[in-house]
Amino acid sequence: MLRKKALKRISLTTLVLFIMLVTFSFDMLNQDKNTNLDEVEYVSNLNTTHIYLLNKDNYLVKVDILINPEEVSKQALEILKNLYTSNKKYNNLKGLIPSNTKINKIDYVNNTLIIDFSSDLLKVNKDLEEKVIESIVYSLLEINGVNNIQIKIDGKIVNKLEKSNITLPDILDNSLGINKTFAINSLKDIQSVVLYYVFNNDNSDYYVPVTKYINSREDKVKIIIDSLKGSFTSSTNLKSYLNYKDIKDYSLDNDILTITFNSLNDENLESVTYTLACSVFDSTDIKKVIFEVKDKIIAVRLNN
Repeated sequence: MLRKKALKRISLTTLVLFIMLVTFSFDMLNQDKNTNLDEVEYVSNLNTTHIYLLNKDNYLVKVDILINPEEVSKQALEILKNLYTSNKKYNNLKGLIPSNTKINKIDYVNNTLIIDFSSDLLKVNKDLEEKVIESIVYSLLEINGVNNIQIKIDGKIVNKLEKSNITLPDILDNSLGINKTFAINSLKDIQSVVLYYVFNNDNSDYYVPVTKYINSREDKVKIIIDSLKGSFTSSTNLKSYLNYKDIKDYSLDNDILTITFNSLNDENLESVTYTLACSVFDSTDIKKVIFEVKDKIIAVRLNN
């Protein structure tokens, strides 16, 4: 009897120890999992930003890249490195900064990035001089907190492009324009809008902003819609998924724009809403675009 009781106690003790061991193992496993997750979160703690690279048709194309969320000057340096001609990451897309160009200094003062390059910066063909500046300015303006860019060469502000004879202001912003096209026949009623088109490269879609200058007294939203529905891109590889029958009407309430469609193909929903919203945001002070089909909201985009 005593022997049976002793064996029973031993079995019970063994069972308790086994349960404690299993519980401890699960706790350790969970700690390991948590540790690994923390490490993954740390490694993937990156921001997405955009740079502008040149395609085969001489358009600057908007390209997504990952960047470390560091101070502004370090972000600027990382972005600029992706704009060099040595960047071969994307087929048929290239950077424009000559590979031997040095970055002498980067300063960030009162929301303005001041970049001082070596004289190699503009040692490019005449037709690429302005594209180099556009690529740099629009890429750096993607950084949060950066509103203006100043470009220097060996300490001197660049305010004229010698080969193309284009003059530049001392301080640059998105009023510079990008991929500029002109549809004007007089100096009266000139307006500019930024139109976003789609460019397909290696079976991937990229977005291309085009600053269009036009003689018009229409409001900018109408100019944008009419332009994206038109045949502007017939001679290029750019395209718009918007057609004449898509849009029924639009209305503006303060800084909120509502666009009503007769119909909209789900397959093109992302491209249509993105190109329209970006065109509106880059051309106006509108903060929100609501997309509707038959009084039903199908998408909302915010100007972040």
